[in-house]
Amino acid sequence: MTPGPDRVVVLYSHPLLGEGLGRMLAAEPGLVVTTVSQGTIEELDQALEGDPDVLVFEEGGPIGVLDVLRRSGATVVIDVDITSSTAWTLRRQELRSAPAEVLGAIRDAIAGRAGAHSPEPAAEAARPVKAVGPGRRRLGVVAAEG
Repeated sequence: MTPGPDRVVVLYSHPLLGEGLGRMLAAEPGLVVTTVSQGTIEELDQALEGDPDVLVFEEGGPIGVLDVLRRSGATVVIDVDITSSTAWTLRRQELRSAPAEVLGAIRDAIAGRAGAHSPEPAAEAARPVKAVGPGRRRLGVVAAEG
Protein backbone atom coordinates (compact mmCIF):
# COMPACT_ATOMS: atom_id res chain seq x y z
CA MET A 1 0.00 0.00 0.00
CA THR A 2 1.36 3.40 -0.97
CA PRO A 3 1.42 5.92 1.86
CA GLY A 4 -0.71 9.02 1.36
CA PRO A 5 0.56 12.57 1.31
CA ASP A 6 1.85 14.18 4.49
CA ARG A 7 -0.67 16.60 5.96
CA VAL A 8 0.66 19.97 7.15
CA VAL A 9 -1.28 22.68 8.98
CA VAL A 10 0.19 26.19 9.15
CA LEU A 11 -1.35 28.09 12.07
CA TYR A 12 -0.46 31.78 11.79
CA SER A 13 -1.09 35.30 13.09
CA HIS A 14 0.64 37.28 10.35
CA PRO A 15 -0.87 36.62 6.88
CA LEU A 16 2.43 37.27 5.10
CA LEU A 17 4.16 34.54 7.08
CA GLY A 18 1.28 32.06 7.11
CA GLU A 19 0.03 32.39 3.56
CA GLY A 20 3.54 32.67 2.12
CA LEU A 21 4.79 29.64 4.02
CA GLY A 22 1.63 27.75 3.11
CA ARG A 23 2.11 28.42 -0.61
CA MET A 24 5.78 27.48 -0.44
CA LEU A 25 5.01 24.17 1.29
CA ALA A 26 2.05 23.41 -0.99
CA ALA A 27 4.41 23.56 -4.00
CA GLU A 28 6.31 20.58 -2.56
CA PRO A 29 5.26 17.17 -3.92
CA GLY A 30 3.68 14.87 -1.34
CA LEU A 31 2.43 17.63 0.97
CA VAL A 32 -1.18 18.65 1.51
CA VAL A 33 -1.13 22.03 3.24
CA THR A 34 -3.87 23.87 5.10
CA THR A 35 -3.32 27.42 6.36
CA VAL A 36 -5.38 28.65 9.31
CA SER A 37 -5.39 32.09 10.90
CA GLN A 38 -5.06 31.86 14.68
CA GLY A 39 -8.16 32.80 16.58
CA THR A 40 -9.80 30.84 19.37
CA ILE A 41 -9.14 27.47 20.96
CA GLU A 42 -12.24 26.16 19.19
CA GLU A 43 -10.78 27.20 15.83
CA LEU A 44 -7.52 25.48 16.77
CA ASP A 45 -9.40 22.28 17.59
CA GLN A 46 -11.20 22.51 14.24
CA ALA A 47 -7.89 22.98 12.38
CA LEU A 48 -6.48 19.88 14.09
CA GLU A 49 -9.48 17.63 13.33
CA GLY A 50 -7.73 16.10 10.32
CA ASP A 51 -4.81 14.95 12.52
CA PRO A 52 -2.02 16.64 10.57
CA ASP A 53 1.40 14.99 10.46
CA VAL A 54 3.14 18.36 10.86
CA LEU A 55 1.94 21.57 12.47
CA VAL A 56 3.72 24.87 11.85
CA PHE A 57 2.72 27.27 14.61
CA GLU A 58 3.48 30.99 14.67
CA GLU A 59 4.50 32.11 18.12
CA GLY A 60 3.13 35.32 19.56
CA GLY A 61 -0.49 34.94 18.50
CA PRO A 62 -3.57 34.61 20.67
CA ILE A 63 -3.02 30.86 21.17
CA GLY A 64 -0.04 29.65 23.19
CA VAL A 65 2.32 26.87 22.20
CA LEU A 66 1.27 24.79 25.23
CA ASP A 67 -2.34 24.85 24.02
CA VAL A 68 -1.12 23.65 20.62
CA LEU A 69 1.01 20.87 22.12
CA ARG A 70 -1.78 19.66 24.39
CA ARG A 71 -4.25 19.42 21.51
CA SER A 72 -2.10 18.30 18.60
CA GLY A 73 -1.06 14.75 17.83
CA ALA A 74 1.26 15.93 15.06
CA THR A 75 4.54 14.09 14.82
CA VAL A 76 6.42 17.38 14.51
CA VAL A 77 5.38 20.84 15.65
CA ILE A 78 7.47 23.70 14.27
CA ASP A 79 7.34 26.91 16.29
CA VAL A 80 8.20 29.95 14.15
CA ASP A 81 8.35 33.61 15.10
CA ILE A 82 8.18 36.39 12.51
CA THR A 83 10.58 38.49 14.60
CA SER A 84 13.36 35.89 14.77
CA SER A 85 15.53 33.90 12.39
CA THR A 86 15.36 30.91 14.77
CA ALA A 87 12.62 28.28 14.62
CA TRP A 88 12.02 25.55 17.18
CA THR A 89 11.08 22.01 16.23
CA LEU A 90 9.17 20.26 18.99
CA ARG A 91 9.35 16.53 18.36
CA ARG A 92 7.21 14.07 20.24
CA GLN A 93 9.60 11.75 21.98
CA GLU A 94 8.10 9.49 24.59
CA LEU A 95 10.11 9.37 27.81
CA ARG A 96 9.37 7.72 31.07
CA SER A 97 9.70 10.20 33.90
CA ALA A 98 12.50 8.11 35.43
CA PRO A 99 15.49 10.34 36.24
CA ALA A 100 17.89 8.11 34.31
CA GLU A 101 15.79 8.33 31.13
CA VAL A 102 15.43 12.12 31.35
CA LEU A 103 19.16 12.44 32.00
CA GLY A 104 19.83 10.18 28.99
CA ALA A 105 17.68 12.44 26.78
CA ILE A 106 19.61 15.48 28.00
CA ARG A 107 22.94 13.76 27.28
CA ASP A 108 21.68 12.75 23.81
CA ALA A 109 20.68 16.37 23.19
CA ILE A 110 24.13 17.63 24.09
CA ALA A 111 25.81 14.96 21.96
CA GLY A 112 23.44 15.68 19.05
CA ARG A 113 24.07 19.40 19.24
CA ALA A 114 27.84 18.82 19.18
CA GLY A 115 27.39 16.43 16.23
CA ALA A 116 25.33 19.01 14.35
CA HIS A 117 28.49 20.99 13.66
CA SER A 118 30.33 17.98 12.23
CA PRO A 119 30.52 17.24 8.48
CA GLU A 120 27.59 14.78 8.79
CA PRO A 121 24.10 16.11 7.96
CA ALA A 122 22.66 17.92 10.98
CA ALA A 123 19.09 17.12 9.96
CA GLU A 124 19.53 13.48 10.94
CA ALA A 125 20.47 14.26 14.55
CA ALA A 126 17.47 14.39 16.87
CA ARG A 127 18.46 16.69 19.69
CA PRO A 128 15.89 16.67 22.50
CA VAL A 129 16.69 19.33 25.07
CA LYS A 130 14.18 18.69 27.84
CA ALA A 131 11.03 16.82 28.69
CA VAL A 132 7.98 19.08 28.51
CA GLY A 133 4.37 18.77 29.58
CA PRO A 134 2.32 16.47 31.76
CA GLY A 135 0.31 13.51 30.58
CA ARG A 136 0.90 10.32 28.63
CA ARG A 137 3.27 11.82 26.13
CA ARG A 138 6.49 13.55 26.88
CA LEU A 139 7.99 16.01 24.45
CA GLY A 140 11.58 16.59 23.53
CA VAL A 141 12.49 20.04 22.26
CA VAL A 142 14.80 20.33 19.28
CA ALA A 143 16.33 23.63 18.20
CA ALA A 144 16.89 24.26 14.50
CA GLU A 145 18.24 27.36 12.86
CA GLY A 146 15.78 28.90 10.40
